[in-house]
Amino acid sequence: MAKKQKSFADKASRQGTEADAVMVKYVKSVKSEKTGFWRFNEQMIKVRDGENLDSALKRMDEAANLVDIDLSSFESKEQESAEVIADFEPQSDDDSVGEEE
Repeated sequence: MAKKQKSFADKASRQGTEADAVMVKYVKSVKSEKTGFWRFNEQMIKVRDGENLDSALKRMDEAANLVDIDLSSFESKEQESAEVIADFEPQSDDDSVGEEE
């Protein structure tokens, strides 16, 4: 006997955990710095069940900001503090260098 195959409608109806999510096309207008004309950026956004578009955009913006955080300044400060601690040697009053009497 032949194996029963699923139709496209059966496959499309199974969406799994994201069954209540809706895809929305978001178009953002941005003025070009070079030409001065308006450009339109299109983006598909997945809106969860019960979530409005504004909160979905805020969620995506927060996620993008987390990716764009520059941590190089913290790394350089950490290295400088480690160098300062390594270079720190307490000096006594007798070992003054470069002082003349």
